[in-house]
Amino acid sequence: MQERPVAGVTDPVNRADENADKSLEELFAQAEELIGRMEEPELSLEDAFSAYEQGMQIIRACNSRIDQVEKKMLVMNAEGELEPFGDED
Repeated sequence: MQERPVAGVTDPVNRADENADKSLEELFAQAEELIGRMEEPELSLEDAFSAYEQGMQIIRACNSRIDQVEKKMLVMNAEGELEPFGDED
């Protein structure tokens, strides 16, 4: 059985590379569009599974991007010095 991509979305191999260059806003918009397609009653089960897989790839890209941002964030401690976000000291 051959995987049929959901209309308007590229093949799974190229999708991960495309997501790496997108901003969080672009990824969120892509996820919203995909959710809208998945809510269409005429979507076949096969296409729904394909859309789900694409959505999971988008979520992974979002999580990766958020992790990168968290690593770069700094917070000001009580002494007015900057320290990495999440330090519990």
